[in-house]
Amino acid sequence: MKILKKIGKWFLILLGSLVAFILVVLLIIRINSSGDEEPFLDDNGNVLPNSIATHEDMVINGASQRVTIRGKDKNNPVLLIVHGGPGYPLLPVIYKLSGADLEDLFTVCYWDQRGSGLGYDESIPDVSITLNNIVDDGIYLSEYLIKTFNKEKIYIEGTSWGSAVGAFIVQKRPELFHAYIASGMDANNTLSEPLSYDFVMAKAQEHNDTLAIKQLKQIGRPPYVKNSKNSVSEAYAIERGLVQKYAPLNQEFGYGFLVDMFMDNGLTFTEKFTDMMNSPDSYYPASKLLESTAMNLNLMRDVPELKVPFYILHGDNDHFTETSVARAYFDSIIAPSKKWFLFENGTHGVQLEYPEKYRSIYSNEIVKN
Repeated sequence: MKILKKIGKWFLILLGSLVAFILVVLLIIRINSSGDEEPFLDDNGNVLPNSIATHEDMVINGASQRVTIRGKDKNNPVLLIVHGGPGYPLLPVIYKLSGADLEDLFTVCYWDQRGSGLGYDESIPDVSITLNNIVDDGIYLSEYLIKTFNKEKIYIEGTSWGSAVGAFIVQKRPELFHAYIASGMDANNTLSEPLSYDFVMAKAQEHNDTLAIKQLKQIGRPPYVKNSKNSVSEAYAIERGLVQKYAPLNQEFGYGFLVDMFMDNGLTFTEKFTDMMNSPDSYYPASKLLESTAMNLNLMRDVPELKVPFYILHGDNDHFTETSVARAYFDSIIAPSKKWFLFENGTHGVQLEYPEKYRSIYSNEIVKN
């Protein structure tokens, strides 16, 4: 009985210590959660005089959307980043911590599209969350950036789903842009999805992954259809989970990375614990409402020509947007000039995996042209 009492006492002490530790950690995070963007400082700790570090939830074409603008010198060219998904904005601090930010070369605008991100407002009607409206939002924002920073044109980069959004924006208003840069080019999902499925099936068979084989047989080869066990969304999620298993991002977000992210002042305490950080597909409607649109994207048919210089940055092991399909689109598209940059051993996030090469392409190829 005495032993049990001692065990109980020590358990309570340990539990109390754990609770105290968690509270201290939360307090430290709270102190570093002003919601104000981290400024750019010189060696003496003073804010660089011509820098900008700000964000706001702008109402664009009637919909609230988070717009973050960061740059060391407002005289630099402007770059608009169009995120992937649909519905999966990448926090600006992740670019910084991975070494992929371009804020010394550009004034960078990170845009959370309607129906997703920290600017999302539940009052936005689901019916308004469409590809056409997002394209029009991107055009509005591009014009805003040109006017605000007194530029003739800006640069625009789209990643994954965003590479298609960006292509439609540039197609509609080419006069606004110096060049278009696509990463993880989402060119034609009717061709890409079956190839992605074949890849994971072959890997599952190679590794004798009986569970994965069973799941893949259950959902069937794309195009996915609703069956007795899985919806189209569930089939897509199952296949994508297996892509992440067999072609994972070559970037480890370890303990130090997470600590630095939670210590960044750019988000409020509440924002650091929203679903954007862990499960955007369960909260932000864009990921569900635009799923069918994303699955049926075909830029080979819809955007056969761009009237600005065009660059594709693609991993040779990208099975979210198959490399061979992206290359076929590059070969077929008509543009004033175009360049293809292949990242060896790269997957579906080459800017995060190989930030030095990513930055070098911008500084040595894109800005100089």
